[in-house]
Amino acid sequence: MMIYYMVAVANGFLNTINKMVNVKAGECLGTARGAMINYIEATVIAFCLVYVTGNGGEFRLEYIKEVPLLFYLGSICGLAAMIFLIVGTKQKGAMTSTVLMLLGQLGTSIVLDYVFFEVFRPIQIVGIFLILVGITWKEKLREAESALNLAKANEEETE
Repeated sequence: MMIYYMVAVANGFLNTINKMVNVKAGECLGTARGAMINYIEATVIAFCLVYVTGNGGEFRLEYIKEVPLLFYLGSICGLAAMIFLIVGTKQKGAMTSTVLMLLGQLGTSIVLDYVFFEVFRPIQIVGIFLILVGITWKEKLREAESALNLAKANEEETE
C-alpha cells in the first residue's frame, strides 16, 4: 500500500518539474510553441513505449478509430491545462500556481467521486477551504514583503 503513496509523491515531484520546464519553454518560445514542445516530446516517448511494450498495432487507423472519443478528451484537457499552467505560472509563480492547480484538482475529484462513486465527504470541502486560507495568507505576506522591499529601495535612493 505504501508504494501508492510513494508513486503519488513522485508524481507531484515530476509534475512540478514538468511545470517549470514548460513555463521556461513558454517564456522562451511563446505559450503555444512551449506547449507544443511538451506534446512532441510526449508523443515520441509514447511511440517508443508502444513499440517496447506492444506490437505497434496501435498505430493502425482501424485501431485509432476504435478508441472511444471520450479517451481523446484527456489530451485535449491536458493541452488546455498546459497552456493555462504556462500563463498562470508566469504571472503568479510556481508555489501559488501549484497550489491553485491542486485546488482545482481537489474540487474536480470531489465532483467526480460523487458522480462516479456516489461518495461525498464534507470534510474534503473543509480541506479545500484551508488551502484557500493558506493561499490568501501567503499572498498577503508576499505583498507585504514586496511593499517593504520597495520602501527600502526608495529610502536608499533618497539617501
